[in-house]
Amino acid sequence: MSTLVLLNHCLRLKDNPLLAQASGELCAVVTLEKTQFFGKQYGLHRANLTRLRQQMLLIADLKQQLAKHHIGLVTLFGNSTTELLQLAKRLKATKLLAAEPTAPEEYHLFQQLATQLKLNLNDANSLLANQLRPDLVMLSDRFTSFRKRLEPLLLVSAPLTDFSPSGSQQWLSPETAWTLSESWQQLTDFAPALPQSQKLSGPLYACESASWQRIEHYLWQQKHILHYKETRNGLVGENYASFFSIPLALGSLSVRSLWQQIELFEQQVAANDSTYWLKFELLWREFFRWQMRKYQTAWFSANGIKGPKQFLPPQLNVKMRLRFAQWCQGQTGVPFVDANMRLLNQSGLMSNRGRQNVASYLIHDLGLDWRLGAAYFEQRLLDYDVASNWGNWAYIAGYGNSEARPFNIIKQALSYDANADFVKQLLPEIIASGKAAHRPSSGSILASHSRDWFTELD
Repeated sequence: MSTLVLLNHCLRLKDNPLLAQASGELCAVVTLEKTQFFGKQYGLHRANLTRLRQQMLLIADLKQQLAKHHIGLVTLFGNSTTELLQLAKRLKATKLLAAEPTAPEEYHLFQQLATQLKLNLNDANSLLANQLRPDLVMLSDRFTSFRKRLEPLLLVSAPLTDFSPSGSQQWLSPETAWTLSESWQQLTDFAPALPQSQKLSGPLYACESASWQRIEHYLWQQKHILHYKETRNGLVGENYASFFSIPLALGSLSVRSLWQQIELFEQQVAANDSTYWLKFELLWREFFRWQMRKYQTAWFSANGIKGPKQFLPPQLNVKMRLRFAQWCQGQTGVPFVDANMRLLNQSGLMSNRGRQNVASYLIHDLGLDWRLGAAYFEQRLLDYDVASNWGNWAYIAGYGNSEARPFNIIKQALSYDANADFVKQLLPEIIASGKAAHRPSSGSILASHSRDWFTELD
């Protein structure tokens, strides 16, 4: 009897417990769930074509890396439950080894598979795995309390050594895997229609080898990490942020390996507030993962984790629909918001500072349901992570792990884009120079506390 090794959230060879612990007759497999890329929520497509292309590129890269070890990768497209059970039947597989999930959809998948397969789940993508695993019942809903329980030692699970097939493993060959990947042909037939103009290179291309090249560049060669705390509020560029969020979200980089690299850098080169702050941000990511596991579907309720569950879709009148469309297109008339939204639409990324501001604007200035913004980010972000995305949106709205966080958009614009260089770069139609370029157009919607700052734009 054989075992299916599902690598959906572990598209890597380094620190991959699924590859390391598997034994016997094995079949490596990746599924691309059709509804997660072609389905809709609140009338929005759940992913755009650039996100789909990115996922296909990473899967193709993993297939090549496994083939070097004479391991085949079965690639499936469609309904993951149906596809995996059919594959198990063809191979007479009785077991499935996979990464422990975080989101309700993933738990639902495994509940269905468990009716016919014996499951073995490994928490391959958490900092706090195994003996460091938090108790969900006792888990604090406040990040500060969560962090203080871990500090000052900040102990995390250690990564595994590099993968090397063992004698106890009998993997399906690349040739056989190819014959079992019929459903993937639907996607490869569609591939020529995918956008080719946007190059997923540099920090944007997140296959495993590129991720480790980024670590080498950002940490060890250029030592950009030493000024991370000072540059993290930047808005555009290649090194103001680490950009590790992309491979972490996709599973092509292990968070435990990244943490280890930061600690090695601190030991061998230097440790300062910035090196700590990058680890601090990884703790935020970890916090949201455990919060998603704790509250599950509540994160998709209009009231988040703070009220009765209400899953009815957002109710929008004509005026609200127009406001949401303008926000999505970067045409609200508020330059700082529009510049960030156009950057998202063009590149699939937005800075953390930008994300907080456009989220606050949609929720607290336009008065729209926060879930609309979270759904649009899911469609567009190349570093989309279900827990971080929905957790952060609920956080700004006041339905998550914080009270509501309304931002003063004009004050923020002047603080982080004082000369409007960013705004002018993304909105070349603006004629005004200097801070005057931040002046909203007439008729634009803006909260009174932001309008009070208009005199600073003169």
